Amino acid sequence: MKESKSMMMKPIFILLSFLLGIQASAQDNTQISAPVIVAKIPQGETVIFEGTTFTFESVMEDSRCPKDVTCVWEGEAKVRVVIETDSDRMVKQIIFRGESFGSAEENLLVETKTKKLIGYRLSPYPETSVSKEERVYQLEVLMLNK
Repeated sequence: MKESKSMMMKPIFILLSFLLGIQASAQDNTQISAPVIVAKIPQGETVIFEGTTFTFESVMEDSRCPKDVTCVWEGEAKVRVVIETDSDRMVKQIIFRGESFGSAEENLLVETKTKKLIGYRLSPYPETSVSKEERVYQLEVLMLNK
């Protein structure tokens, strides 16, 4: 009886080895480039990136829960960014929820054939020891390659 079990196990082992080999060879070897912070724009300032002008115009709201407080709701911050190209001018509102940046779709600033520029982070994150008037805001812009 022991011989018949080992005889049955050999084909199963060979089949499993074959299937694992196929699965391993079918993996995608596409390299993905890491996102890069391309700009930290102080509030009221303008930067130019590949012919497009970005102006971090204002913080419309910052109700994010301060780091040193426990809150029921994480809050959000809304900023206004003016984007200008040779042929177009648009104003975008970007939303940051708590410590996260919302979503790439919500915070998309510009999309080209090869890149996406996304409003990624608003700093500083609120603390009760620093008043809203004392905060020197910066908008971090992230570049993703397609």
